[in-house]
Amino acid sequence: MKGRKALFLTNKKYIDPSSPEGGVKFCTQEYIDLIETKFEIILFPVQLKSSFIYRFKKKAGLSAYEEYKVSKYERQLKDVIKENNIQYVFLNLTNTITYSKLIKELCPSVKIVLCSHGNESGDFLHEMVLHKKQYGFKKIAAQYLLGKMLSTESTYRKYIDLVLTVSDVELNIEKWLGSENVYMVARTITGDMIDHHPAKGRIGFFADLSHVPNYYGIIRICNELKKLNTSEIELRLVGGQKIIGKSLEDEFSFLSYLGYLAEKELQEEMSTWTFSLNPVFYYSRGVSTKLGKSLRWGLPVITTTKGMRGYKWRQGEILNCDTAKEMATLIMQHANNIESSFFYRNEILKMKASSPSREQMMNEICDIMKIYN
Repeated sequence: MKGRKALFLTNKKYIDPSSPEGGVKFCTQEYIDLIETKFEIILFPVQLKSSFIYRFKKKAGLSAYEEYKVSKYERQLKDVIKENNIQYVFLNLTNTITYSKLIKELCPSVKIVLCSHGNESGDFLHEMVLHKKQYGFKKIAAQYLLGKMLSTESTYRKYIDLVLTVSDVELNIEKWLGSENVYMVARTITGDMIDHHPAKGRIGFFADLSHVPNYYGIIRICNELKKLNTSEIELRLVGGQKIIGKSLEDEFSFLSYLGYLAEKELQEEMSTWTFSLNPVFYYSRGVSTKLGKSLRWGLPVITTTKGMRGYKWRQGEILNCDTAKEMATLIMQHANNIESSFFYRNEILKMKASSPSREQMMNEICDIMKIYN
């Protein structure tokens, strides 16, 4: 079956080696690796609109799933599908669903698979309600936009033959939106474990601090730790957004901000943590790639149950909780316990061995799509 070709349509920046790393780019590569177990992939990069009207609507908060000028790629799509006898098209990220209608009109027999990283309306709802980012006219526009997002998401599902999601939460949302076939692609836990020589009392968190869920998570943890005796705790914070990081360092005496670290430097730093933190307190779209990186490198983790979405294993334990107060308690119980750190590192080996492989998952996807050798 590997000789069979499939088209993978994605925003160009997520397959551009020179573009910055991030959760979306990481998840995109995971989808590519998954599909390549059965198909020869032909990449089809697309770019966002750059028109003044689009930029105005986006700034005014009136743009919903309008990032792409789909008709611009009509001839190119038709040619590449015909020339390569494409029977399966994979769309990366939900904002590319607007291509599904055109593809079905050009080639009705082609099966379309949406590689979802999470529906956009979910995150937008949190911005409106939880973080209250909009006021006045923008609040009214945001309420209109949320309705438009949901309507668009549901409308385009009728052109999609299968939706791949990255968490069980999104799987159920997809069914609610009207998707007939949905499959959750669990995160694979692969890669070499790095050396681990934890420093007593040292814990850490790495993330882009400009991403609201990350900032929201770390500030809640810090506020809970502040109520406790943290004289023997050092929280190491790694990530971009120096102004935010420095302000947190000034506010919390137990926190040290290290700025952005390259991959090798990050490994060296994380190897000294007793536990890596994953404070996710609401269901934002996608999965926690921070958890995946820690597990692949063999770093013990203290996570919320929400932060574990998208991962499956049959054996192995991980420290988890539901609230910021509970996480602060776990930190105080385990951060100074080197034996505990070693124990949960060994548990990761069991988790790796019992998590599903890409080949296993792709076989199940092919069964759903009725793709046979």
